[in-house]
Amino acid sequence: MTGHGSRPPRSHEPGTIDLEALPVPAALLDRAGALVAANREWDAALSPALRTDGLAEATTDLPAQLERAAHAGGGAIEVTVRGEDGQPRSFVGRCGALEGSSAMLCTLMEITEIRRREAQLAFMATHDVLTGLPNRRMFEDALVRTLARARRGEPGALMMLDIDNLKSYNDALGHARGDQALINFALLLQTHVRAGDMLARVGGDEFGVVLEGASVEEAAEIAERMRGAAASEAFVADARAYDLGMSAGVVPFDGTEEVPQLTDAADAALYEAKNAGRNRVVVRRTASGEGSSADPRAAALVREALTAGRVRLHYQPVIRLLDGSTAYFESLVRLVAEDGEVLMPASFLSVAERLGLMPRLTRHVFAAVSDALATVSGARTSVNLCGSDLLDRSLPDHIERGLGERGVDPRRLSFEIAEHVVATHHDAVVQWADRFTRLGCPLVLDRFGAGARGLQFVSELPFEQVKLDVSTLARLTDEGGGSEYLEAVRRVVEAHGLTVVASRIEDPRVLERVRAAGFRYVQGFDVARPRAIPE
Repeated sequence: MTGHGSRPPRSHEPGTIDLEALPVPAALLDRAGALVAANREWDAALSPALRTDGLAEATTDLPAQLERAAHAGGGAIEVTVRGEDGQPRSFVGRCGALEGSSAMLCTLMEITEIRRREAQLAFMATHDVLTGLPNRRMFEDALVRTLARARRGEPGALMMLDIDNLKSYNDALGHARGDQALINFALLLQTHVRAGDMLARVGGDEFGVVLEGASVEEAAEIAERMRGAAASEAFVADARAYDLGMSAGVVPFDGTEEVPQLTDAADAALYEAKNAGRNRVVVRRTASGEGSSADPRAAALVREALTAGRVRLHYQPVIRLLDGSTAYFESLVRLVAEDGEVLMPASFLSVAERLGLMPRLTRHVFAAVSDALATVSGARTSVNLCGSDLLDRSLPDHIERGLGERGVDPRRLSFEIAEHVVATHHDAVVQWADRFTRLGCPLVLDRFGAGARGLQFVSELPFEQVKLDVSTLARLTDEGGGSEYLEAVRRVVEAHGLTVVASRIEDPRVLERVRAAGFRYVQGFDVARPRAIPE
């Protein structure tokens, strides 16, 4: 092919088209595809890529395309060149024979902006816009491919992690500062992953890392390095340093796992790290928990019951001692196995927590509670919240929306939070209390007296009621004494403006001592057993 080693002349043969009159890049070719003439727009578009050896800097071979078009009597062309500013410029064009001439006319149209937008949309489909990291979709696709390779003998580990206390940071400084903290956190994590590891932002303040070829020990070491770096990093805003930190869960994989099973296990390990006080790494040796033979069966029972909708609630009354009437009901969750066996919470709650299934279970519970309140006029009930419920950022909207759709007065629903949960998730409880007390939902401090900070919590948080823990009441089953101690506890709590329920009463001797100590509300199997629906 000839004619591509130097810039063609701008003149044109008599009887052909006036190229300079065309407002787009245009050129004439001979029958071999060599350039005969070109206008200034063609030169301006392509000259940054022209060298003595032709369009060598173009990312597509324009001379070859022109030659093919000439031999075919016409056709489409596309070329991308690097402009004078170093940025790519893209063009599409068409070559066709000129009537009454042996020449062929080629015209170009610039589509640089279109290509840029296409690339941007493709990036946004697979990446998080804020941090630039891969998003959940890309992360899960990569995990599928990684598990396939693991089945061929390349095991690895999955890490799920999130930022501790980011919600409080957002509330104090605004979401713009929170977004900047997320960006800084992502940059910090990137300095600790290995080349080839997949680090992704999978949602909110949660990140995932696929560590292909890493042992669980290596993955734990990487997680600890990340945790230590986050703990020592000062997030400074308005001349004040904030300690955010991170929690992480690590699970190995060998290719025998499915993606949901693996991510459930890693999320469960992360929840465990959160519930244990945050700023820590929890490592699972297998994706099915700690590998006990009971775990797979229990996990299968929980998953199957949730999928089939076999979640049931029983309601245990809180009784007024004065007249034996029901003050309200406490909702107690049960699962029903396929053979009809009713599973008690002790047999499935810890499994649901470990496998990250609590969000599904909790939503089943609140749907059933909302339906019951809508059906039974005037009934009031409470629901227990665990640590993972308080960390579930979409749950408050779900609850409020469910009550509104069913026309249920929020004042008929209260939340029970155990003292140890308040201790380990204090910030989350504060946020929950702020939202739901404004809505009208009462808060109950459950298992009061189990720790040393119960009185602090009733002083600083808007609880309306406490339930005295069974471990305290158990001391009264011994002969003698007890009523004086109980009365002292009751008086102290009531001095803070709260009512007190003596709960978990399963011995008539305890009930008598509670009555003697002046309690007005009681609950327990010896008082009234749970029943299927409130009456």
